[in-house]
Amino acid sequence: MTGTRAAHRLRDDLLDEATRLGHGLLPRIDDFRTRQRDDGTVPAPDPDDRRRLLAVKDEAVRWFAGHGRPAQADALAADIDDWLAAGLDTPPHFARSRDALTAPADGDWAAFLAPVQTTNSAPPVGRRLEFFLVRRKEPDALSELAVPYPHPKNNCQATVLLAGSAGFAQGNCIVFFPENVAAHDRVTEQNYAIFFFNKFRRIHETFALPSAQSVLTAESVPTDSAGLDPEVCYQARALWGYLHDCFHHQGRWPLDRHVKLKMNWFIGLLEELKVDAKTVLACHTDPAVPYADEQIAMVLLERVFRYPLDAHAARNFDAGTGVFLYSWLRSRRALTADRGGRLRLDLDRALAGLRELVDAVEGMEASVGTPAEYRAAAKELVRTQLPEGADGDRYAFTGDQRTLLRAREHLMSLPPLRFAPAEM
Repeated sequence: MTGTRAAHRLRDDLLDEATRLGHGLLPRIDDFRTRQRDDGTVPAPDPDDRRRLLAVKDEAVRWFAGHGRPAQADALAADIDDWLAAGLDTPPHFARSRDALTAPADGDWAAFLAPVQTTNSAPPVGRRLEFFLVRRKEPDALSELAVPYPHPKNNCQATVLLAGSAGFAQGNCIVFFPENVAAHDRVTEQNYAIFFFNKFRRIHETFALPSAQSVLTAESVPTDSAGLDPEVCYQARALWGYLHDCFHHQGRWPLDRHVKLKMNWFIGLLEELKVDAKTVLACHTDPAVPYADEQIAMVLLERVFRYPLDAHAARNFDAGTGVFLYSWLRSRRALTADRGGRLRLDLDRALAGLRELVDAVEGMEASVGTPAEYRAAAKELVRTQLPEGADGDRYAFTGDQRTLLRAREHLMSLPPLRFAPAEM
């Protein structure tokens, strides 16, 4: 059998498996997760809760073992047994399952089951029992792009989500990191970072583009990421993901050596903006980067116009990056008021503003010598755009920043996007 035929056969087999999971294991998981609080605990657990979890355990352990993943089967069984022994009203600790997952090779598949924080998914979002089945699919141009942009430690996986429990199959969650897994210990090194990039196109066109259209003048809305063929969109988004992570591992405080420090809210916010800005600038200046215009539009629309839509934006990390970038670009006249009450985006000024942002963040990083100094300097820089919040909020919206929320009520009232196996 040729490589192409084998790949097609694997894809078809996985789609069939996704359908079977949708009639068996997944409904059991979705039933159990409705009993959990955001921290993963089950309030006042009764014998039915125990029976539900044991049924999930038995079926999932058989599934992992039967599909050639015995280490994951053993880890899952031990984690569930320990949770049952401790009591379902205690926070779950699934470190064994977290550490038993290994990143799949390109073209291969991976699956996972544990209480997981499905970031940006449909509410309720918490560390609830979740499952996913994915097939890894790296972008076609990756090997060529990696020559001018070598990644010192590429542990990210671009994947197609084939099947998932409610937290993954519904809503806008497109990422899975080991630190998302409910566990008592902290992750000190990311051994995988799985991205469900086939979900991106519908999310982008449903939320990011309409939000931008509600804020910007019609002629200044970036359109290069609109109406893309699904495969083109996947390729462009996966390349953005590669460049984004590649830039994480450069500079004075690279992510792979400072994971815990980068999880500081202020440091992390600037880190995300810095690497996305560097991605945009690489797309703008380097003809070797494929789908450059598509990536630039994706970054600007997602960061500035979709992320701040979150219902709890003043406490949401991704929303904070978008609000910061909005004000940064406003202060540099990349976003200027139009007579009709809309803002006009000047792409040239936006690019210059992103270069200035990279210089500011990297200059700050070079000026500090200790983690404490880094945390303090990052907070000071963030506060230039995001004023202090109240009652647990990370920041407070200014009157001008509320412009970003014009379409929030409408867009957040839309039903969560659903990604059934046939659509994946």
